[in-house]
Amino acid sequence: MRTRLLLIPVLCFAAVAIGQDKKVDPPKTDDDPIARQLLKDKEAFVSSLEKAREDMLKGFDKYYEAVKANKSLKIEAQLAQLEKIEADKKAFEEAGTIPGTPGMKVALSEYRAAQKKAELVCKAAFDKAAKAYRDKGDVKAAGATLEEAKEFLAKDPTVGGGAVGAAGVAIVARHSNKVIAPNGADDGAKLMTADFVKGDQGQLWKVVAAGEGLSYIENVKTGMVMTATGKNNGAEVFISKKITPASETQLWKLSAVPGQKDVQKVFAKPSGKLIGVDAKSKDAGARILLWADQNEAPQWFGFFVPK
Repeated sequence: MRTRLLLIPVLCFAAVAIGQDKKVDPPKTDDDPIARQLLKDKEAFVSSLEKAREDMLKGFDKYYEAVKANKSLKIEAQLAQLEKIEADKKAFEEAGTIPGTPGMKVALSEYRAAQKKAELVCKAAFDKAAKAYRDKGDVKAAGATLEEAKEFLAKDPTVGGGAVGAAGVAIVARHSNKVIAPNGADDGAKLMTADFVKGDQGQLWKVVAAGEGLSYIENVKTGMVMTATGKNNGAEVFISKKITPASETQLWKLSAVPGQKDVQKVFAKPSGKLIGVDAKSKDAGARILLWADQNEAPQWFGFFVPK
């Protein structure tokens, strides 16, 4: 049965995942000193990344003020730069999108260094906990701890956990209010527009950080990721199993649309082209294709947590 789409926009990413609390869900630690210590280490990791994120946001503000104070710029160029900085800051706040402007180079370098340091410390904490479980003879707990480490460290807890919406978000075409979904659960199923169906996990996605400002877009139901068939205009987009090491055809960059609220463009890494709705259709069943940026609503998408 079709249901009217009620959505909450993804606005805050300073949490382990959208729609979740900031703190890591604690394991049962009452009688487990190893788990208690690991919980403290994970919370310290989140705090370190939050501090790095706050410093990055200050970097945006500093850059904005520097451009604002630059009287040598023509007013049109100055206003355009200020608008771009605001858009980049919003994209970073909402989706963790890494800015490419030269003025943010130093802040970005410091941000990445802080991230790397925090990850190394947290990984060492997981390794220590796993070793402690093994030494006490609990090999099963040791293995579970190492598996948790892989999942935990694959995310940035200050940017939707590295996954936009731990429970998943709907990707909504802003011109039609249709959602993106695969037309099946098999490897190679094409992406189409669809009417939103509450509870359908096939219509939900996670945006998982892959580094360098790029992300996987992972289907919640299948665990497969959004993949492009090619680089040319009209290339179809489908779901497929994640390729390791990362394939460029499965990496995407989200970029906020200046002047639009809660709207993103989704760029394919190898081509720089955008996903969009075929023929600008507002009907369900339209294909999702790659195309050069037309700066039009059929290439604009909202990432929302279903209510």
